[in-house]
Amino acid sequence: MFSNLHLYRITEPWSLSTTDLAKKLQNKVFKPCTEKMISSSGWVEPRPGSGLVYANQKQLLLNVCFEERKVPEPVLQRLTILKAAKVEREKGYKPSRAQLKELKMEALLELLPRAFEHQTTIPVWLNTSAGLIGIDTGTPAKADDVMTILQDAINTPVSLIRTSMDPGSAMASWLMNNEAPDEFTVDREVYLQGLDIEKSKVHYAQLSLERDEVRQHIIEGRRPTKLAMTWDERITFFLTDKFQVKKITFLDSVKAEIPDEEDEDAAYAGMFQVYTEKLTKLVPSLLEALGGEELGE
Repeated sequence: MFSNLHLYRITEPWSLSTTDLAKKLQNKVFKPCTEKMISSSGWVEPRPGSGLVYANQKQLLLNVCFEERKVPEPVLQRLTILKAAKVEREKGYKPSRAQLKELKMEALLELLPRAFEHQTTIPVWLNTSAGLIGIDTGTPAKADDVMTILQDAINTPVSLIRTSMDPGSAMASWLMNNEAPDEFTVDREVYLQGLDIEKSKVHYAQLSLERDEVRQHIIEGRRPTKLAMTWDERITFFLTDKFQVKKITFLDSVKAEIPDEEDEDAAYAGMFQVYTEKLTKLVPSLLEALGGEELGE
């Protein structure tokens, strides 16, 4: 539960009830691709039998499903070449670039009925009292896709959370000074990348980062793009220079707080409540470590 988080701020007071939210999501419920569709997306149940909104107090969980019908590129390319050769035989000239694009789309439509279907689901966490939305994906483009679908449904102003301090610069400062912000520790893994044209990369893992060579890389112009950290001895994660939280792991001290329930639904409810409570505390601590949240105009 919750491996990565792209964090967004709900910029107006939340007024939707769980029932009203579910009704809005129903307008974009997931439907599989038809034979002539390349992709489809929509809302699915986050838990079997939960409906489109899983609610635990003010913590909500939604789930977006994306389906793509994939045609292997070599197969598509072969059919496109065959079609281009046929045009050349019949017309006496090679197809233009624009015509080749049309032929490729024509080939794709012919192959779609035999295409492989691939589905992915992306959880969306909402803490409506804190005005937080977290999208559980490691890909910024996919987070944007999810947010577009969500905003189409709820029609509520939402913005990507930005920090006053640049995360890459902040991480560089922590490493240079061998000093982590309050409530955090810097762990034993970092990814560094140069800011020059070559964008040289260095990766340290399972090593103390309190090393002269790490500081030397920073002096030479390389900046942390991903840094392993621990918050309050409860959650380990990687912070990125784009303010993404990745590879989230809840430690044993957190798992010990989850009630021991035999019923599967009750066990899930207990885990969801504990994990979201901890994430709700992590976010403001992380924002404070980065100079606070940059407020929009």
